[in-house]
Amino acid sequence: MSPKHIHDVPENRKAVAPYNFVELPDTVVQAELEENGKLRNNDLYYQDRHTGRIECTLTTSSPLYIRCGLTLEQFKFVQKQLREGKKYTDYPDFFYNPVTNKPEIAGSSLRGMFRTLIEIISFSKIGKVSDAQKFFFRAVAAEKDDPLRYQYKLEKLKAGYLEEEAGKWYIRSVIEVNDSKNSYFEVKERDIQIYMPSLITMDKEKYLPQYIEITFDIKNNPIQVSERDIYQFKGWLVTSGNMLETANLGEVQRKAKLRSKEGRKYHYIVPEVDNSADAHRFEICADAITDYKLSLTDYQKGKLFKENKKNQFHPDNGILKVGIPVFYCEPLKEQPVKLFGQSPNFRIPFYPKGHRKAADAIDFIPENLRESSIIDIADAIFGFVKQEKQPKDVEQSRAGRVFITNAQCKANNNHIWLESHPIIPKILTNPKPTTFQHYLVQPDEINAEKKHLKHYASEPIKDTVIRGHKLYWHKGSNPEIKHPNPDEASDTQLTQLKPIKPEVNFEFTIHFENLSSVELGALMWVIDIAQDNKYRLSLGMGKPLGMGAVKVTHELYLSQRKDRYTKLFDDSSWHIPETVEKSSKYKDDFEEYILSQLTQGGIYEKVRKFTQIPRIQMLLAMLTWEENPSSDYLEQTRYMEIERKKAPCIGNDPNEYKERRVLPTPLKVIKEILPSEELTEGQVVEGTVIKIDRQQVPDGKKTKLKTTITYEIQGSDCPSKEEVNKQEVSLTIGDMVKVKIERCQGTSVRKVKRV
Repeated sequence: MSPKHIHDVPENRKAVAPYNFVELPDTVVQAELEENGKLRNNDLYYQDRHTGRIECTLTTSSPLYIRCGLTLEQFKFVQKQLREGKKYTDYPDFFYNPVTNKPEIAGSSLRGMFRTLIEIISFSKIGKVSDAQKFFFRAVAAEKDDPLRYQYKLEKLKAGYLEEEAGKWYIRSVIEVNDSKNSYFEVKERDIQIYMPSLITMDKEKYLPQYIEITFDIKNNPIQVSERDIYQFKGWLVTSGNMLETANLGEVQRKAKLRSKEGRKYHYIVPEVDNSADAHRFEICADAITDYKLSLTDYQKGKLFKENKKNQFHPDNGILKVGIPVFYCEPLKEQPVKLFGQSPNFRIPFYPKGHRKAADAIDFIPENLRESSIIDIADAIFGFVKQEKQPKDVEQSRAGRVFITNAQCKANNNHIWLESHPIIPKILTNPKPTTFQHYLVQPDEINAEKKHLKHYASEPIKDTVIRGHKLYWHKGSNPEIKHPNPDEASDTQLTQLKPIKPEVNFEFTIHFENLSSVELGALMWVIDIAQDNKYRLSLGMGKPLGMGAVKVTHELYLSQRKDRYTKLFDDSSWHIPETVEKSSKYKDDFEEYILSQLTQGGIYEKVRKFTQIPRIQMLLAMLTWEENPSSDYLEQTRYMEIERKKAPCIGNDPNEYKERRVLPTPLKVIKEILPSEELTEGQVVEGTVIKIDRQQVPDGKKTKLKTTITYEIQGSDCPSKEEVNKQEVSLTIGDMVKVKIERCQGTSVRKVKRV
């Protein structure tokens, strides 16, 4: 089984976040295959398969936004702005139909939403994970109990110069200065400003890392440096980041922070290159070059400084430029350089033991969950294209059998917008997977202790896995999405958008062909959840802010294929025989199939009900909907902050990330933010019919029919039963009715009666 996340995180170690994770499956459930081990061909309609459509109405429950692509004129204008080095603001238009000029939701967006959820509920493989993003870190001032303190080892740190030859990169050593064994020297910025007119100092708003040719002398203290040719030795002054370059600060915030004592105070002098025959030259490992390029941040690509002519960073190669000083760890004899960077405190990759390459997300997914040869239910329904070349007897690709139209807005354009003008939302940056205390499973035995936390170089690597599917908590119908002070924020981090307000309807159709009862059941399971008042799905941009909560109601129509082809016309129209169906039968078939596959594999042997599976309970927790969430709910589902300025603050330090607190499971979070209501005898609640048993029981010399109805009641930890002495019961599986609690103990409702 996959490692499980800690069951109870100690109170003083709990983190909060607008996201959480549905745990990884313990095994992958295969699709229904034929005797030959392949999917059935789809070249004809089968009598035991289902073809039809699902007519859906999507209703927005919180502001919704899906950005529109650029018109040809807009694209040309943006390209012109970029060529001229100018800034441009994102176009705020919602995705729309250029013919009707009305907003639409792309069918591809809906398809992606449904597929993700079906992958979760059907225990599909974790296949669509990129190995391009490598995990790097820096732990210069890590505290003693930080698990990365002893991982961050820069031994035999040297400086040299980059060279390229025949597609390979090398580092050449520097000259020796006054018998010093140092290949670089530290110098405080305050000691070098007099003779450095080109230097952009750290207190300047337009500060950026620089490479400046200098002369210097180390005889005196402080070291003497100048851009003029007045000192004995030549070299380069290399400046580094001032710890503020990625802080997303506006002008007011930045000036205030620069007046403080924060930030770096040192620069580095690198003597000129040693071009003698005796100079050392080290090859840089090709894998290290690849990992470095794949891990470049916007900062290292120079995107934050692209308007500055002194910017030395390359958008694809970072600092990899011939003749540029570089810092590196000197390798063992006849070994290539694996660690290098722009400053002496450069980031290094997580290298799990025995790995030649830097760690990426795929390394932390169990092999049995990413086996590409497995065809799962999501593959069978939506189709697939395998990246690797498959043997002749293995399918390379398969077309999907579900087709989703664009969702068309049914309201007038004048009454659908959240505001009449575009808004500027709060700043959202890219996910930070290197916050390993959130993204990796932290087992029970470490008790969430900081020094024992699992990270991307933990051993053994097989026991270190990702948390699972990342989803976002809903924030109610009126979440705070607008930026409070856009004038004080960095222009490069701001965007504009024009969201649609809550309670706006869209209509779309899901067409399907040749789905088995299990496959149709998987689709209907998700769509039924989407119309339940207790839950909402998520769509579009701004999910961390609470945007994109949607409800979907539906009607299922099954096509009668045999009748369809026995008659062509029906009066003046086509003859299209259809029947309206309930989804409950197909949902039951799906749930039974998944449970049977899991129990046959020895997993969840004691679980008798699909929604009792922890993975499914976690999903339902993440989909839970509150129209007006409490302040405690919002506090438990916010981002932590590096500089928390308002109460409450997690811990005693305004840097809420400092102690590497651990994110609890969704089930633990939901119990805190939505305490279950106390159930009492005599209380009237809603129950969902999950089972109906009919049997003949003795009644004197005769027998009579006795019916037992089993209900699921939210908040009860066991099924609830009602015994009915009637010949007929006009209920079906899936019906929701009001029942009165007749026998209850704690959270266990045993007996109920319809009212």
